[in-house]
Amino acid sequence: MGDIQDQVNEAITQALVATAPDRVGLDRDMPLSTAAGLDSVQIMNLVMEIEDTLDISVPVDVLADTHTLNELAQELTKMVQSKAGGTSV
Repeated sequence: MGDIQDQVNEAITQALVATAPDRVGLDRDMPLSTAAGLDSVQIMNLVMEIEDTLDISVPVDVLADTHTLNELAQELTKMVQSKAGGTSV
């Protein structure tokens, strides 16, 4: 499972570099839309970059229920595991 988590974390980092390079080092437990200072367009661009990298589609309800990068990473890890036929955590 560590490999998938590493893959997800790397995808998030790459997406931050592409969409919000000034936010790459932000605290991943920080609320994205307030403390992290990402607006809705930046968040959507971030998610689209992640989707392309991981070859998945993130449902809108997942975005509505995640507020930090760590929460998003947990959901993405489950999605990638499911796609790969693994068990979710």
